[in-house]
Amino acid sequence: EGMGYSHAAITDHSKGLPVANGMHEDRLAEQGGHIEKVNGGFESRGSPFRVLRSIEMNLSPEGEGDMEPDALARLDLVLGAFHSKLRVTEDQTERYVAGVRNPTVHVLAHPRCRRFGSRLGLRADWRSVFAASREAGTAVEIDASPDRQDLDVELVGLAAEEGTWISIGTDAHYPHELGWVDLGLAAAILAEAPRERILNFLSREELLEWAAR
Repeated sequence: EGMGYSHAAITDHSKGLPVANGMHEDRLAEQGGHIEKVNGGFESRGSPFRVLRSIEMNLSPEGEGDMEPDALARLDLVLGAFHSKLRVTEDQTERYVAGVRNPTVHVLAHPRCRRFGSRLGLRADWRSVFAASREAGTAVEIDASPDRQDLDVELVGLAAEEGTWISIGTDAHYPHELGWVDLGLAAAILAEAPRERILNFLSREELLEWAAR
């Protein structure tokens, strides 16, 4: 709230990633109840800040999610992300197109899955992926974490050319890491991505309307 945010999404991992303490549907519902109470506290203090119910859902290599659609329907925003077979060298366009066409996913998180000093990231025909994203109405993420910076500037520019929605996320695990958003903003500026196609520049009401569509 003190960093200038009007809203922030809680995006814990889903049950398909037990190594990251991924949540099952019952824990997700329990978390939603806590978020309601937190938002009630902000409202009672007259603060406009709100926490959004969200998740980073694990996607299979076939682009399928691991959570029940009814549980996802109660959320404000659903991120989808690949967490397996991240070091294959073959073209992965098919899996990405399937992922962005998944009707329960609003944002494809850390798309290339690259990590500095760890993974090069996956290969794909990115123009085709971004075109499929635009057609499906799915956003692609600039993960602003310093060791990810994924999408990079070149691919952000390609996504912008295709008219794809872009989301800037910090992948923050601690409050101070929310400041990483500046790296994502820098990538968007360098790529000349239009702010009217960046989710972060929508009001909370506009973002929820976008997600509902």
